[in-house]
Amino acid sequence: MNYTPLKNLYYQNPEKWESMYNRRFDAPHTRHFPINIRQYNHPHAFPAFLCYTEEMTLLLQSVYRKQLVLLPILHNAPSVMLSQFTRACLLDEIQSTNEIEGVRSTKSEIRAVLDRTRRASDSLHLQSVVDKYRKILSAEQIDFSDCASLSLFYRHFVLDEVVSENEFSRPDGQLFRKEPVDIQSAVQKTIHRGLWPESEIISAMNSALHILNDEEIPCLIRIAVFHYLFGYIHPFYDGNGRTGRFIASYYLSREFNRIIAVKLSSLINKNKSPYYEIFQNTNNEYNRGDLTPFVLWFMKIVERSFSETTSTLQRKIQQLQNYSVRLDSLPLGDPLTRELYFILLQASLFEGEGATMKDLTDTTEKTYITVKTRLREMPADHLGIINDRKPFRYKLNVRKVFHG
Repeated sequence: MNYTPLKNLYYQNPEKWESMYNRRFDAPHTRHFPINIRQYNHPHAFPAFLCYTEEMTLLLQSVYRKQLVLLPILHNAPSVMLSQFTRACLLDEIQSTNEIEGVRSTKSEIRAVLDRTRRASDSLHLQSVVDKYRKILSAEQIDFSDCASLSLFYRHFVLDEVVSENEFSRPDGQLFRKEPVDIQSAVQKTIHRGLWPESEIISAMNSALHILNDEEIPCLIRIAVFHYLFGYIHPFYDGNGRTGRFIASYYLSREFNRIIAVKLSSLINKNKSPYYEIFQNTNNEYNRGDLTPFVLWFMKIVERSFSETTSTLQRKIQQLQNYSVRLDSLPLGDPLTRELYFILLQASLFEGEGATMKDLTDTTEKTYITVKTRLREMPADHLGIINDRKPFRYKLNVRKVFHG
């Protein structure tokens, strides 16, 4: 049974709305949080709460079942192809999380930072963001245990970029901001004001971080609750969205998989209007602090991430297998040359990124000289070389090899 938001119920039947609110708020399966939710420019605040529903249980079940389907696909995927896919996801994620906030960063710029081919002074605003997302891929631990650790993370993650856009966005309080901040719509209408003063920010954020790390709450649910609360509290002048989405991605990577984690912002970017709308609806006075609709929406985004990732990998693996059969029919010479063709084929499947020489030598377990010699022996029109930045990248010219 679908969960009807209280805001919708108010407009359908105000009398039923009041009784439904009381039933939900007082239900034995309801979880209460020590943070009050108030719509901008409205007098009343309501304690935040969450109803554990059948729909939520089914979504949790669906996500973990999809995880079980995805894991063997990832385990059996060829290493270079998986590396290419992960890199493509990372590029999309970093570009998307910036784009949601109206920050322009091209994939070329992000690639250059990933490959460390830009001077530090040219890429300072991107370098810190890329470095933090690398930590997700490498499974490094990041501390989000309290307000001090969160403030420190923000300063290393996005502060340089925020300050490069507006020097006055630098946090000026003990840990966060000490002045009010308003969130405006596309037509410059104030739709939310973050918590204030800083003492209230610290108190609410301590509660939110406790929820995020409370292992008595199912992981996906507490990630969703925290994601909303972080946006509601809005502890910094700018960069809140990027920071909140990174924290969600980091915790998703710990519970599920790093690829699922680095697809969150790209999916949100594709659903940007519903994303902003669910925040506003959750803030709405007639919603009375019910976080359940937001949590359900967030869970559906994660579920969709699993579905899309699985579908894309299955399609690419099938494509790779089809081409591999055709490689077997070509006069490629010895097994090493055939292996190189197969690796270069994998490197051609995702956005044409290409494989580095290190990818080729590590996968074949051959020396640089041996691999380089074999590449030189390949027909020139079979090999694509991306040499506009280092490290050079190599891929197969699929159209020429298979279609002449």
